Amino acid sequence: MNIVFLDIDGVLRTHESDCFWSQKLGEPIPELHKRHFSPDALENLNYITLLTGAKIVITSTWRLFYTLTELKSLFRSRGFRGDIIGITGACDTRGEEIVEWLNEHRIDNFVVIDDNIKDIVNRIPFVKVIKCDPLKGLNDEVFDRVIGILA
Repeated sequence: MNIVFLDIDGVLRTHESDCFWSQKLGEPIPELHKRHFSPDALENLNYITLLTGAKIVITSTWRLFYTLTELKSLFRSRGFRGDIIGITGACDTRGEEIVEWLNEHRIDNFVVIDDNIKDIVNRIPFVKVIKCDPLKGLNDEVFDRVIGILA
């Protein structure tokens, strides 16, 4: 099983997507954890899961505001077609949370997608971590790198 450890802010949700949705919906930008996803980033995530069979584990702080069931529903309502199978626990750093999750599950391969990797790369091999530009999110370049790791 392939796993994508997924952050949301700066990966699926960017400032550009906030502005896009605010204008499209005619509403102010909502609270941080209630914002919509970038259509391009979401499309890329859907293709990643389709092409690699990867399952998603949420590492984002959104997991503190929503249960796993609520996150699954939220992602579905935004157009995600893959499977979210878990969230990371609460440790001192995101890297430790990912290592803890890996130690508790059997997987074949994984990748971490995040816009802030400083607390991840000290615990996870750098070749498994992809840093997104928070202004661009999960763009085509990130997509290609993820496929290169998981394929």
